Amino acid sequence: MTWFQLGPSSTSSNLQKMLLKARWIALPLCSFLICTALSTCEKRKSGQSSIPNQTAKKWNRERAELEYRLIQTELKLAKSEELYMVLNFQRKVLRLKLKGAVVWDYPIDIYEADSQEVREFVERFQGDDRRLIRFLSGKHLFAAQHKTPDSILAIVGEAVRANPELLQRDVPARFQLLWGYGLTLEVRTDIVGQPKSPLKSTLVEFRHALRRPFGEAHLIVKMRPADALTLYRAARPGLPTLLYPPL
Repeated sequence: MTWFQLGPSSTSSNLQKMLLKARWIALPLCSFLICTALSTCEKRKSGQSSIPNQTAKKWNRERAELEYRLIQTELKLAKSEELYMVLNFQRKVLRLKLKGAVVWDYPIDIYEADSQEVREFVERFQGDDRRLIRFLSGKHLFAAQHKTPDSILAIVGEAVRANPELLQRDVPARFQLLWGYGLTLEVRTDIVGQPKSPLKSTLVEFRHALRRPFGEAHLIVKMRPADALTLYRAARPGLPTLLYPPL
């Protein structure tokens, strides 16, 4: 009889002790889980909020404006239906384009992207008004070889939209393209040519020497003879030249 009276009381006491132990274990566990959940949420919010900041840092307003101006300028040139030249220092290539399509191109392998010569050329080309177009003011042939295969003449004639039979057969060994403002692009090939107008060449070199102390931008490129011929024949005074400055 005593056993039956003591059993329920003992069981109840044990249950209470177990509940108390469970509470002491559960409370810290719940606190840990809550803290972990809150920390995870904060990290997610922090990560999400940092994405726009990273995007904002990468976006360059000045570069975006330049790219927009380049697109608009080239669209105008493409609509003109006239041949134009592109000096693309971003892709290191010199191109002739017609209606926006490339009809001739050649890699510009003359510089590092941040070389002093290129910076001076770009700064002088753009000027204070940050222009992207200048018009070719002239050209000068220093030396040439009096031989041109008919196959090359056919290619040149198609590129510049001229009858190959009317083209001169001199393959340039060295010539310069001029834009005024002390801007000169000199093209050299590996052929040995005969001097053309030695007196005029001397005067051109003398003018360069006079301009040098007052500021001049002079780039030199090496080119294959056939490509040099194409560029020389296509480069006429007034040819629009679009500049893509290095990024």
